[in-house]
Amino acid sequence: MTAEGTSCDFLVVGAGIIGVAIGRALRRRFGSRVLILEKEAQPGMHASGRNSGVLHAGVYYKAGTLKAKLCVEGNRRMREYCASHEIPMNTYGKVIVARTSADLPSLAELHARAQANGVRAELIDERQLAEIEPCARTIERALYVKDTAVVDPRQVMEAMVADARREGVDLRFGCTWQGPAGADAVRTSTGVIRYGHLVNCAGLFADRLAHTFGVGRQYRILPFRGQFYRLRPDAAVQVRGNIYPVPDLRNPFLGVHYTRRPDGVVTVGPSALPLLGREQYRGLAGANVSDAVTMMGFLVRLFGRNRDHFRSLAWKELVKLSQAGFFREADGLGVGLQKGDLLPGKEPGIRAQLVDARTAELLNDFVVERGPRSTHVLNAVSPAFTSSLPFAEHVVDLMKVEG
Repeated sequence: MTAEGTSCDFLVVGAGIIGVAIGRALRRRFGSRVLILEKEAQPGMHASGRNSGVLHAGVYYKAGTLKAKLCVEGNRRMREYCASHEIPMNTYGKVIVARTSADLPSLAELHARAQANGVRAELIDERQLAEIEPCARTIERALYVKDTAVVDPRQVMEAMVADARREGVDLRFGCTWQGPAGADAVRTSTGVIRYGHLVNCAGLFADRLAHTFGVGRQYRILPFRGQFYRLRPDAAVQVRGNIYPVPDLRNPFLGVHYTRRPDGVVTVGPSALPLLGREQYRGLAGANVSDAVTMMGFLVRLFGRNRDHFRSLAWKELVKLSQAGFFREADGLGVGLQKGDLLPGKEPGIRAQLVDARTAELLNDFVVERGPRSTHVLNAVSPAFTSSLPFAEHVVDLMKVEG
């Protein structure tokens, strides 16, 4: 069956967590015909199904920001969603530990943000930390975040897709967007589809799709691969929930951390390796000249400007290219880790990180742009998975729907 002659009121490109959530929100809001296109054979084959599954509580974001509001609300609603669908969760929480005394002011700042955002979090001493996460290591104090949880992202995706279909949303897999076909139609690998309004949720390719609409030309997506290891089950380091370091609040990466999944497996990671291709999951497979030139050009600019101490971030990521360097990062968070405790981990994920081409600035906040008969989700990085339900409603609120 081809898509020739297909028409819909709303066409969503991309069946990741954001695309499916927006499809459901559109169907609920307007009761209209909603079609979601996905080039892969299944939903959530990229970032949505490959992330750590951590439901962030909202401690990292300044009070009053969109990210803070959506993360806190998203955490509550996603936990309720998983409970109502009997999706297993690890609800033990998270500890954020200080690796050096220089981390303590940032730890205090995280506590202040948590309080301002209404997140259940408290500063604890080393004795209290030993009761919560006996193998965690800190300097003087740590932050215990009770609202953090962990789920299997693929189970969440399966439930969301089943709900979308049940609510009347149409999903078409193995259907690749190929470009515009006039003012209200697109070419796909299975034919032309006419639409009333298009929503771009194409993830790693969202900038390219937006540019064909003349939208967001100042932005480019840079792919960063997150590699994980798996903790040997009988390792001396035992993890109950999550152990995170105090991050550098000036950049969007949270550093290597331990996460105990609902099935009991503990992941250690991720790295943040800049890539030469948007789907370069293994080795050089997926690398291409166009993406390589773009990435190298921005890396040179980022190094030169050193905005938000990018050079120190890059050095840390280079160190993690080797297992020995990765081990040193992980070893600073827990007591008793041995080099042989890090086993090959789950499949890597790729972060679609938006950069402003004018300033070579990595963008931390969500970015949504409107275009002709279209809305474009250009930056939906962490905590997008956590925030997906209220974020979808926020995007629908922003849409300028034309009759």
